[in-house]
Amino acid sequence: MNSSIQVMKGLLPTSLKQQLRALLYAPQRTADLVMNYLYDIRRYLKYSSTLQFFGSETQLRSWIDADAHKLEKGLALAAPRPGFGKGVAERLIREMDMYIGKYGITLTIQNAITVLRAYQEFTTANGIDYAQVFADIDRLCRSVSFNQAQAGCVTLNKEEWLAQAQCDLSDFFSSRRSVRDFSSDAVSPQELMKAIEMARYTPTVCNRQAIKAHAFTKPESVQRVLKCQSGNGGFGDQVKAAIVVTVDRQSFFTAGERNQCWIDGGLFSMSLIYALHSLGLGTCCLNWSATKNQDQALRRVIAIEESDAVIMMIAVGHLKDEFKVAMSARKPVEDFVTFENIKKD
Repeated sequence: MNSSIQVMKGLLPTSLKQQLRALLYAPQRTADLVMNYLYDIRRYLKYSSTLQFFGSETQLRSWIDADAHKLEKGLALAAPRPGFGKGVAERLIREMDMYIGKYGITLTIQNAITVLRAYQEFTTANGIDYAQVFADIDRLCRSVSFNQAQAGCVTLNKEEWLAQAQCDLSDFFSSRRSVRDFSSDAVSPQELMKAIEMARYTPTVCNRQAIKAHAFTKPESVQRVLKCQSGNGGFGDQVKAAIVVTVDRQSFFTAGERNQCWIDGGLFSMSLIYALHSLGLGTCCLNWSATKNQDQALRRVIAIEESDAVIMMIAVGHLKDEFKVAMSARKPVEDFVTFENIKKD
Protein backbone atom coordinates (compact mmCIF):
# COMPACT_ATOMS: atom_id res chain seq x y z
CA MET A 1 0.00 0.00 0.00
CA ASN A 2 2.74 2.45 0.98
CA SER A 3 4.69 1.65 -2.17
CA SER A 4 1.58 2.33 -4.28
CA ILE A 5 1.15 5.71 -2.60
CA GLN A 6 4.78 6.54 -3.27
CA VAL A 7 4.36 5.61 -6.94
CA MET A 8 1.27 7.83 -7.19
CA LYS A 9 3.11 10.69 -5.57
CA GLY A 10 5.91 10.27 -8.07
CA LEU A 11 3.45 10.58 -10.95
CA LEU A 12 1.90 13.82 -9.71
CA PRO A 13 3.34 17.15 -10.90
CA THR A 14 5.19 19.11 -8.23
CA SER A 15 2.79 22.06 -8.49
CA LEU A 16 -0.19 19.78 -7.87
CA LYS A 17 1.50 18.15 -4.88
CA GLN A 18 2.15 21.60 -3.41
CA GLN A 19 -1.51 22.58 -3.87
CA LEU A 20 -2.71 19.34 -2.24
CA ARG A 21 -0.31 19.82 0.67
CA ALA A 22 -1.55 23.38 1.16
CA LEU A 23 -5.17 22.18 1.22
CA LEU A 24 -4.31 19.42 3.68
CA TYR A 25 -2.68 21.77 6.18
CA ALA A 26 -4.93 24.79 5.58
CA PRO A 27 -7.45 24.10 8.40
CA GLN A 28 -4.75 23.69 11.05
CA ARG A 29 -2.75 26.68 9.85
CA THR A 30 -5.89 28.83 9.80
CA ALA A 31 -6.77 27.76 13.34
CA ASP A 32 -3.22 28.54 14.52
CA LEU A 33 -3.33 31.96 12.87
CA VAL A 34 -6.69 32.85 14.41
CA MET A 35 -5.58 31.64 17.86
CA ASN A 36 -2.43 33.79 17.75
CA TYR A 37 -4.27 36.87 16.48
CA LEU A 38 -6.78 36.49 19.31
CA TYR A 39 -3.91 36.15 21.79
CA ASP A 40 -2.45 39.45 20.58
CA ILE A 41 -5.72 41.40 20.41
CA ARG A 42 -6.81 40.25 23.88
CA ARG A 43 -3.56 41.54 25.33
CA TYR A 44 -3.89 44.87 23.53
CA LEU A 45 -7.49 45.34 24.63
CA LYS A 46 -6.68 44.31 28.19
CA TYR A 47 -3.64 46.52 28.72
CA SER A 48 -3.98 49.51 26.38
CA SER A 49 -6.36 52.33 27.25
CA THR A 50 -8.36 51.87 24.04
CA LEU A 51 -11.38 50.68 26.06
CA GLN A 52 -10.41 51.93 29.51
CA PHE A 53 -8.98 55.21 30.70
CA PHE A 54 -6.28 55.59 33.33
CA GLY A 55 -6.69 52.12 34.79
CA SER A 56 -3.00 52.07 35.73
CA GLU A 57 -0.18 54.47 36.51
CA THR A 58 1.50 53.66 33.19
CA GLN A 59 -1.65 54.44 31.20
CA LEU A 60 -2.12 57.80 32.92
CA ARG A 61 1.58 58.66 32.66
CA SER A 62 1.51 57.93 28.94
CA TRP A 63 -1.41 60.32 28.39
CA ILE A 64 0.52 63.01 30.29
CA ASP A 65 3.65 62.40 28.23
CA ALA A 66 1.66 62.48 25.00
CA ASP A 67 -0.21 65.71 25.80
CA ALA A 68 2.91 67.44 27.08
CA HIS A 69 4.67 66.48 23.86
CA LYS A 70 1.82 67.92 21.79
CA LEU A 71 2.51 71.29 23.39
CA GLU A 72 6.26 70.82 22.93
CA LYS A 73 5.79 70.12 19.22
CA GLY A 74 3.63 73.21 18.83
CA LEU A 75 6.23 75.38 20.55
CA ALA A 76 8.97 73.94 18.33
CA LEU A 77 7.31 75.07 15.08
CA ALA A 78 8.95 77.86 13.10
CA ALA A 79 5.97 80.12 13.76
CA PRO A 80 3.65 78.71 16.45
CA ARG A 81 0.08 79.96 16.21
CA PRO A 82 -0.63 82.30 19.13
CA GLY A 83 -3.29 80.75 21.36
CA PHE A 84 -2.78 77.18 20.16
CA GLY A 85 -3.23 74.23 22.49
CA LYS A 86 -5.66 75.57 25.11
CA GLY A 87 -7.73 72.38 25.11
CA VAL A 88 -4.63 70.18 25.33
CA ALA A 89 -3.27 72.26 28.23
CA GLU A 90 -6.58 71.97 30.09
CA ARG A 91 -6.67 68.21 29.63
CA LEU A 92 -3.03 67.89 30.64
CA ILE A 93 -3.68 69.77 33.88
CA ARG A 94 -6.60 67.46 34.71
CA GLU A 95 -4.43 64.42 34.02
CA MET A 96 -1.63 65.78 36.18
CA ASP A 97 -3.98 66.53 39.09
CA MET A 98 -5.32 62.99 38.88
CA TYR A 99 -1.82 61.54 38.73
CA ILE A 100 -0.49 63.57 41.66
CA GLY A 101 -3.50 62.57 43.75
CA LYS A 102 -2.87 58.87 43.09
CA TYR A 103 0.88 58.53 42.66
CA GLY A 104 2.55 61.73 43.83
CA ILE A 105 5.28 63.75 42.13
CA THR A 106 7.49 61.96 39.61
CA LEU A 107 9.79 62.96 36.76
CA THR A 108 6.79 62.80 34.42
CA ILE A 109 5.05 65.54 36.43
CA GLN A 110 8.21 67.64 36.63
CA ASN A 111 8.70 67.46 32.87
CA ALA A 112 5.05 68.29 32.19
CA ILE A 113 5.17 71.34 34.46
CA THR A 114 8.24 72.60 32.60
CA VAL A 115 6.34 72.25 29.32
CA LEU A 116 3.30 74.04 30.73
CA ARG A 117 5.46 76.92 31.96
CA ALA A 118 7.02 77.28 28.51
CA TYR A 119 3.54 77.20 26.99
CA GLN A 120 2.34 79.88 29.44
CA GLU A 121 5.32 82.12 28.66
CA PHE A 122 4.75 81.84 24.90
CA THR A 123 1.02 82.46 25.13
CA THR A 124 1.41 85.42 27.50
CA ALA A 125 4.12 86.94 25.27
CA ASN A 126 1.58 86.94 22.44
CA GLY A 127 -0.94 88.93 24.49
CA ILE A 128 -3.28 86.03 25.27
CA ASP A 129 -4.54 85.41 28.79
CA TYR A 130 -6.08 82.03 29.55
CA ALA A 131 -6.79 82.99 33.13
CA GLN A 132 -7.92 79.64 34.51
CA VAL A 133 -5.27 77.66 32.66
CA PHE A 134 -2.52 79.97 33.86
CA ALA A 135 -3.86 79.93 37.42
CA ASP A 136 -3.74 76.13 37.37
CA ILE A 137 -0.19 76.17 35.98
CA ASP A 138 0.88 78.57 38.74
CA ARG A 139 -0.77 76.29 41.30
CA LEU A 140 1.08 73.25 40.00
CA CYS A 141 4.38 75.15 39.99
CA ARG A 142 3.89 76.16 43.62
CA SER A 143 3.03 72.64 44.71
CA VAL A 144 6.07 70.98 43.16
CA SER A 145 9.69 71.56 44.16
CA PHE A 146 12.15 70.24 41.57
CA ASN A 147 15.29 70.92 39.62
CA GLN A 148 14.81 72.42 36.20
CA ALA A 149 13.72 69.58 33.92
CA GLN A 150 14.80 69.38 30.31
CA ALA A 151 11.48 69.77 28.57
CA GLY A 152 9.64 72.31 26.48
CA CYS A 153 11.50 73.89 23.58
CA VAL A 154 15.06 75.03 22.98
CA THR A 155 16.65 77.02 20.14
CA LEU A 156 19.71 75.40 18.58
CA ASN A 157 22.49 76.76 16.41
CA LYS A 158 22.96 75.14 12.99
CA GLU A 159 26.77 75.39 13.11
CA GLU A 160 26.96 73.72 16.51
CA TRP A 161 24.44 71.06 15.44
CA LEU A 162 26.46 70.15 12.35
CA ALA A 163 29.72 70.15 14.28
CA GLN A 164 28.31 67.43 16.53
CA ALA A 165 26.32 65.46 13.98
CA GLN A 166 27.81 65.80 10.52
CA CYS A 167 29.94 62.81 9.58
CA ASP A 168 30.04 60.18 6.85
CA LEU A 169 28.42 57.04 8.28
CA SER A 170 28.63 55.00 5.09
CA ASP A 171 31.46 52.78 6.34
CA PHE A 172 29.89 52.48 9.79
CA PHE A 173 26.55 51.24 8.46
CA SER A 174 28.03 48.92 5.84
CA SER A 175 30.50 47.42 8.32
CA ARG A 176 27.86 46.15 10.74
CA ARG A 177 27.09 42.47 10.23
CA SER A 178 25.32 39.84 12.26
CA VAL A 179 28.04 38.00 14.18
CA ARG A 180 27.71 34.33 15.10
CA ASP A 181 31.34 33.71 15.97
CA PHE A 182 32.20 35.41 19.27
CA SER A 183 35.30 35.40 21.45
CA SER A 184 35.33 33.86 24.94
CA ASP A 185 35.60 37.30 26.63
CA ALA A 186 32.77 38.21 28.98
CA VAL A 187 30.52 41.20 28.28
CA SER A 188 30.08 43.45 31.30
CA PRO A 189 26.85 45.10 32.43
CA GLN A 190 28.66 48.45 32.15
CA GLU A 191 29.27 47.90 28.43
CA LEU A 192 25.59 47.17 27.85
CA MET A 193 24.53 50.16 29.96
CA LYS A 194 26.69 52.50 27.88
CA ALA A 195 25.01 51.29 24.68
CA ILE A 196 21.51 51.53 26.20
CA GLU A 197 22.28 55.05 27.39
CA MET A 198 23.08 55.97 23.79
CA ALA A 199 19.96 54.25 22.42
CA ARG A 200 17.55 55.96 24.82
CA TYR A 201 17.50 59.01 22.52
CA THR A 202 15.59 56.95 19.95
CA PRO A 203 12.32 58.70 19.02
CA THR A 204 9.07 57.15 20.28
CA VAL A 205 5.47 58.02 19.55
CA CYS A 206 4.66 61.27 21.39
CA ASN A 207 7.81 60.73 23.48
CA ARG A 208 6.07 58.02 25.55
CA GLN A 209 9.28 56.00 25.95
CA ALA A 210 7.51 52.72 26.71
CA ILE A 211 10.60 50.62 25.87
CA LYS A 212 12.46 48.35 28.24
CA ALA A 213 15.77 46.57 27.66
CA HIS A 214 16.15 43.41 29.74
CA ALA A 215 19.87 42.60 29.84
CA PHE A 216 21.50 39.31 30.82
CA THR A 217 25.24 38.72 31.27
CA LYS A 218 25.40 35.75 33.66
CA PRO A 219 26.10 32.61 31.58
CA GLU A 220 23.24 30.57 33.06
CA SER A 221 20.76 33.42 32.52
CA VAL A 222 21.91 34.00 28.94
CA GLN A 223 21.48 30.34 28.05
CA ARG A 224 18.03 30.08 29.64
CA VAL A 225 16.86 33.08 27.63
CA LEU A 226 18.38 31.84 24.38
CA LYS A 227 16.72 28.44 24.73
CA CYS A 228 13.37 30.21 24.27
CA GLN A 229 14.43 31.38 20.80
CA SER A 230 14.93 28.96 17.93
CA GLY A 231 17.31 30.96 15.72
CA ASN A 232 20.60 30.70 17.64
CA GLY A 233 21.45 27.08 16.92
CA GLY A 234 25.15 26.41 16.39
CA PHE A 235 26.39 29.58 18.08
CA GLY A 236 24.17 30.27 21.10
CA ASP A 237 26.71 28.70 23.44
CA GLN A 238 29.22 31.41 22.40
CA VAL A 239 26.88 34.32 23.23
CA LYS A 240 28.11 36.22 26.29
CA ALA A 241 25.15 38.57 26.76
CA ALA A 242 21.55 38.78 25.65
CA ILE A 243 19.12 41.68 25.55
CA VAL A 244 15.36 41.25 25.30
CA VAL A 245 13.58 44.39 24.09
CA THR A 246 9.97 44.86 25.20
CA VAL A 247 7.40 47.64 24.95
CA ASP A 248 4.53 48.25 27.36
CA ARG A 249 1.11 48.09 25.69
CA GLN A 250 -0.32 50.28 28.46
CA SER A 251 1.27 53.28 26.73
CA PHE A 252 -1.05 53.14 23.71
CA PHE A 253 -4.56 54.47 23.28
CA THR A 254 -6.24 53.68 19.97
CA ALA A 255 -6.87 51.05 17.33
CA GLY A 256 -4.41 52.91 15.13
CA GLU A 257 -1.67 52.28 17.70
CA ARG A 258 -2.23 48.52 17.88
CA ASN A 259 1.14 47.90 16.17
CA GLN A 260 3.00 50.88 17.63
CA CYS A 261 4.91 48.78 20.13
CA TRP A 262 6.73 47.04 17.27
CA ILE A 263 7.49 50.36 15.58
CA ASP A 264 8.90 52.00 18.70
CA GLY A 265 10.61 48.80 19.80
CA GLY A 266 12.11 48.23 16.37
CA LEU A 267 13.53 51.73 16.21
CA PHE A 268 15.06 51.37 19.67
CA SER A 269 16.49 47.94 18.85
CA MET A 270 18.27 49.24 15.76
CA SER A 271 19.68 52.19 17.70
CA LEU A 272 20.92 49.79 20.36
CA ILE A 273 22.52 47.49 17.80
CA TYR A 274 24.38 50.40 16.22
CA ALA A 275 25.41 51.67 19.66
CA LEU A 276 26.86 48.25 20.50
CA HIS A 277 28.61 48.22 17.11
CA SER A 278 30.17 51.61 17.86
CA LEU A 279 31.56 50.19 21.11
CA GLY A 280 33.28 47.34 19.28
CA LEU A 281 30.83 44.62 20.28
CA GLY A 282 29.37 42.08 17.89
CA THR A 283 25.61 41.50 17.73
CA CYS A 284 23.13 39.18 16.13
CA CYS A 285 19.45 40.03 15.82
CA LEU A 286 17.35 37.14 17.09
CA ASN A 287 13.90 37.11 15.54
CA TRP A 288 10.87 37.02 17.85
CA SER A 289 8.06 36.32 15.39
CA ALA A 290 6.70 34.02 18.06
CA THR A 291 3.55 32.03 18.63
CA LYS A 292 1.42 32.19 21.74
CA ASN A 293 3.16 29.11 23.16
CA GLN A 294 6.65 30.52 22.54
CA ASP A 295 5.67 33.85 24.08
CA GLN A 296 4.33 32.15 27.20
CA ALA A 297 7.44 29.97 27.47
CA LEU A 298 9.68 33.06 27.53
CA ARG A 299 7.49 34.68 30.18
CA ARG A 300 8.09 31.67 32.40
CA VAL A 301 11.82 32.36 32.20
CA ILE A 302 12.15 36.15 32.45
CA ALA A 303 10.22 38.48 34.75
CA ILE A 304 8.48 40.82 32.31
CA GLU A 305 5.11 42.47 32.80
CA GLU A 306 2.10 40.76 31.25
CA SER A 307 1.36 44.04 29.46
CA ASP A 308 4.75 44.02 27.72
CA ALA A 309 5.06 42.98 24.07
CA VAL A 310 8.30 41.16 23.31
CA ILE A 311 9.89 42.81 20.26
CA MET A 312 13.15 40.92 19.71
CA MET A 313 16.30 39.51 21.30
CA ILE A 314 19.84 40.66 20.64
CA ALA A 315 22.82 38.35 21.10
CA VAL A 316 25.99 40.19 22.14
CA GLY A 317 29.64 39.22 22.37
CA HIS A 318 33.19 40.44 21.91
CA LEU A 319 34.91 39.86 18.59
CA LYS A 320 37.66 37.39 17.85
CA ASP A 321 40.79 38.64 16.12
CA GLU A 322 39.41 36.92 13.03
CA PHE A 323 35.84 35.71 12.58
CA LYS A 324 33.37 34.81 9.85
CA VAL A 325 30.10 36.54 8.98
CA ALA A 326 27.46 35.81 6.34
CA MET A 327 27.89 37.99 3.26
CA SER A 328 24.12 38.64 3.07
CA ALA A 329 23.98 40.42 -0.30
CA ARG A 330 21.81 43.53 -0.33
CA LYS A 331 19.34 44.48 -3.03
CA PRO A 332 20.26 47.54 -5.08
CA VAL A 333 19.03 50.78 -3.54
CA GLU A 334 16.72 51.36 -6.53
CA ASP A 335 14.62 48.42 -5.30
CA PHE A 336 13.91 50.24 -2.03
CA VAL A 337 12.99 53.69 -3.26
CA THR A 338 10.11 55.39 -5.03
CA PHE A 339 9.72 59.11 -5.61
CA GLU A 340 6.38 60.89 -6.00
CA ASN A 341 4.48 57.60 -6.08
CA ILE A 342 1.07 59.28 -6.07
CA LYS A 343 -1.99 57.68 -7.59
CA LYS A 344 -3.62 59.62 -10.40
CA ASP A 345 -7.09 61.04 -9.77
